[in-house]
Amino acid sequence: MARRVRRHANPFNCTVELGALDRVSLFGREAPLEIELGPGLGGFLIERARNHPERDFVGIEVRQPVVEQVMARADRPKNAVVLYANANANLEALCPKGAVTRFHVHFPDPWVKKRHWKRRILSPTLVRAMAALLPLGGEVYAQSDVQGLAREMYRFLEADGSFASRLDPRMAAPRPIPERTDWERHHEAVGEPVYRMWFEKIREPSGPIPALDFGPTGPLVGA
Repeated sequence: MARRVRRHANPFNCTVELGALDRVSLFGREAPLEIELGPGLGGFLIERARNHPERDFVGIEVRQPVVEQVMARADRPKNAVVLYANANANLEALCPKGAVTRFHVHFPDPWVKKRHWKRRILSPTLVRAMAALLPLGGEVYAQSDVQGLAREMYRFLEADGSFASRLDPRMAAPRPIPERTDWERHHEAVGEPVYRMWFEKIREPSGPIPALDFGPTGPLVGA
């Protein structure tokens, strides 16, 4: 019987230190690299890796049972791996600057209770870490089904100063790439909105990290 996995996991309980990725050990090469933060069961990551054998794909996930399930999938191509770690604690040291061509952040947990806001994956500090690891022209593709969270994510990405939006700022653009997450397929099937962001790095990060706070995203705020 498959092990039941909790949907929510406190990222601060994951204290693994990945250090620098040994891409030759992982993939046998150093190809263009894409990283997905919070890949879940790996549907998007595996589909994209299968469609792009010339690239390598790393997912970083805070639920160890989920990582084990993805790594055990028979359909996982060799150019896709998922690692157990907290991205916020590991991203800065993961690779040399400019080594990542694209980051993906798909449907992160909104953590709607105020005492949990600090658990959200996308923060101004993480945005700055992504900016440092991307080359000029590198990209961040993010999406959410929670409008309030999407607006916060957009605000954090825009405020850093390293990025320019390449999609409609109302986040109502159609899907820009063919690969989809399972949650995205569900929303499209029932006609529910998905809020999408695509940012391109246009300059190197400089100055202090913007002092922006997390905010409310849903009806349970303050609970």
